[in-house]
Amino acid sequence: MKNIEEKKLKPVDDENGQSRTRNQFLMQEGELSLFHVFQSFSVSDNVSTAIEVTRSYCMRAQTEANQRVGMEFLYAYDFLDDLEQLIEKNLVSENPVNRQWGQLYKIIHLRRKRMLKTDEYVGLLNKLAADSVEVETLHMFLRVYAHFERKEFGRLSSYLDGLLENIHKIGDPMLRELFSVRLDEMLLTFHWKRNEMIIARKHGFRILQTTHSPRKKIDIHNTMALGYLFDSYQQAMEHALEAKRLANMIEDLTAIQGINNYTIPFIAAFHGRTAGISTPIQSEAAHLALARGDIPTCISILNRFESLTPFQQYYLGKATRDAEMLEISYRRFISERSDHFFAKLPLLEMNKLNAVH
Repeated sequence: MKNIEEKKLKPVDDENGQSRTRNQFLMQEGELSLFHVFQSFSVSDNVSTAIEVTRSYCMRAQTEANQRVGMEFLYAYDFLDDLEQLIEKNLVSENPVNRQWGQLYKIIHLRRKRMLKTDEYVGLLNKLAADSVEVETLHMFLRVYAHFERKEFGRLSSYLDGLLENIHKIGDPMLRELFSVRLDEMLLTFHWKRNEMIIARKHGFRILQTTHSPRKKIDIHNTMALGYLFDSYQQAMEHALEAKRLANMIEDLTAIQGINNYTIPFIAAFHGRTAGISTPIQSEAAHLALARGDIPTCISILNRFESLTPFQQYYLGKATRDAEMLEISYRRFISERSDHFFAKLPLLEMNKLNAVH
């Protein structure tokens, strides 16, 4: 890939990394926890080394606890092939608790790879028992994800107290930390969609300070970029460019394309700072044309679409100064997406039209 700004993270040398792990952590009294391994290496070496050594340690773990917690670590750091292997190991464990976790993480893994639709994984989840605080927490996470995928963001409220209480009860520090990051991600989205940006940013910055996962940081910086849309072009673009830098670093082509083709053009068009900005995405090309005052091109592009999203209705309503279309866009953001943040786009434009009249 061209224009890679930093080298991709490479695994720790197998001989050195594995021998260090074996010599330092497979002690006479038994295998130490993943948290202990990660913390030791992150202090004595660097975070990249700590991640890779802990990843290796997960795959060779012998204790049932490490085999369970290892699945959450591999999921959190996006080592999905390794996660699949560890799931299989847990599924054939003699310990029924590990088999139960294996069944649950198999659903989590298939969802992450988009191999299960929302209703499908909820149906599978309904067949599994939740008889421990950790498993119950994972059940609640999956149910909240299902609500978010259905744009039912407000439903997090009914799970929040239970999630906070459960995470507080979890004894394993690695699992507690990783679950806390999951909850912060949910709260960031929840408050963002409710247009409660001070609270949303608090959770976003806390994730950036806590997580060491490049992919998670990409997602959060991208969300933060969009969250600064109405407040600061400079801060919005700084977060977008940091997301792009991290995506280049790990050669995440999907993220790079999303940032280049959607996030950056969208922010640039909204602020009318479009010099040097382009996108192959037709709806965003229409938005850029609108920002440049090329109203005929904007209208021509959007009129080719069989149906319009609330965003595209906003672009067309703004281009044609159609207050009714802007109101429909506004109502659709609220009713179809529970999105009070982006509903501000048509609302601001309606206010401008009303001020003129």
